[in-house]
Amino acid sequence: MKILLFGATGMVGDGVLRWLIASPKVSRAVAVSRKPLAAQHPKLETVIEPDMFHLQQVAALTDFDACFFCLGVSSVGMSREDYRRLTYDLTVGVARQLLPGNPLMVFEYISGEGTDANSRQQWSRVKAETETALLNMGFRDAYALRPGFIQPRRGVTSRVRAVRWLYALTAPVYPLLQKMFGRWVTSTDLLAAAMLQLAVAGSEKKALNTGELNTLAAQAAGR
Repeated sequence: MKILLFGATGMVGDGVLRWLIASPKVSRAVAVSRKPLAAQHPKLETVIEPDMFHLQQVAALTDFDACFFCLGVSSVGMSREDYRRLTYDLTVGVARQLLPGNPLMVFEYISGEGTDANSRQQWSRVKAETETALLNMGFRDAYALRPGFIQPRRGVTSRVRAVRWLYALTAPVYPLLQKMFGRWVTSTDLLAAAMLQLAVAGSEKKALNTGELNTLAAQAAGR
């Protein structure tokens, strides 16, 4: 499969990227990034785009089987206007630029646990609006993924110091946490496996929570 990836410099995107280049199901992975990536691999290409709102190399981003959109920001400390711009406007804007050259693409958006159009929380409503726009945009298929706690794997780390400490503490007990609380706990490996499974086999359900994503990952592994 040929996979297009956005957000490879973030923790989730980095973890997904490492899974993609290790997967025999993926023949080509193209990461669209504002800056060069540390990762290097024969099947990996990087397209540098300083302004995601206005892709300059969109002609090179065509004929992909799937797009994994892992680009996102936290609403903490951000104004409503800026959060909406960097969540709804950016995600939908990128998708609209990609659609003409990728009519057969499966678009997969990393949303978040708790996304709800009727929520009192602004971030939740904005993500729900983003999901709705993507699911109705006209791609061959589209999915909103709503993971809860995501444990980084394969040496992936967060750029936020406090978050790095949290993941360092949970890493030794992650297998137990995932077994006991699989409804809310996943990993970058499981998330990537679920995304590939969606791209290959699809799903009747278009918005999937953590437990459903873990089930898809198990199906991909033949369990």
